[in-house]
Amino acid sequence: MRVSVVLLLFGLTQFQLIKGDEQLAVEEVEAGSGRLQTKSYGEGSGVLADQATVQSDVSAELRQLRDMVVEQKVKLQQIEELKKENAALEQRLAFTELEIKSLREEKTNTPKVAFSFGTGISGSHGPLSTDSILVLNREITNIGNAFSPITGVFTAPVRGVYYFRYTMSGHSSAHWTTVHLMKNQQSIVVATKPPKGTHDYAASGATLLLEKGDLVYLRLPANSQFWDDQNNHFSFSGFLLFPM
Repeated sequence: MRVSVVLLLFGLTQFQLIKGDEQLAVEEVEAGSGRLQTKSYGEGSGVLADQATVQSDVSAELRQLRDMVVEQKVKLQQIEELKKENAALEQRLAFTELEIKSLREEKTNTPKVAFSFGTGISGSHGPLSTDSILVLNREITNIGNAFSPITGVFTAPVRGVYYFRYTMSGHSSAHWTTVHLMKNQQSIVVATKPPKGTHDYAASGATLLLEKGDLVYLRLPANSQFWDDQNNHFSFSGFLLFPM
């Protein structure tokens, strides 16, 4: 009987120990599961933080690239403007070079024209019964040979502006000293001296626009007289100012 009681107490003790072990195991499992859940939640937060950092870096790089693109566009616009300015300058330079070349050619091709002649007469000339062209054949200067000492006529070699001047002297007490500067058939200016019987001078001149082939000469009217000698008191001069 006593032995049976002891065996019964031993069995109850073993059952309690087994049940306690099972409960402890369950608690350990539950605790482990909580730790796993906590660890998993922490790892998720870290991933989100890493993604936010990456997005921030990408946004910063995109802004930097956008700024670089804008800067490059501005530089390209400046380059295009400089190209246009350079093209305009090159065009202007080419035009200037053409102008210089044209001026050089014009200067090279423009004839040099200047003359000065005396009458070659010693003493009085006239009066004559009709108007006449004065033939001056004492050459002082005849650059370009535009003045003919045979006819006394200047022929314009090019269209341009010319200057002409003449001086004359006379001392007759009976006749006027009068000379016309003629352009083709037109009287341009007149120089005249009354018959005083004293040795006096008169002069005149004009600047004329002539076409190529126009004629310029001196005309002595009928009943007019002048005086000259080797000192060229009477002279006729002219030269080309510039071509037109």
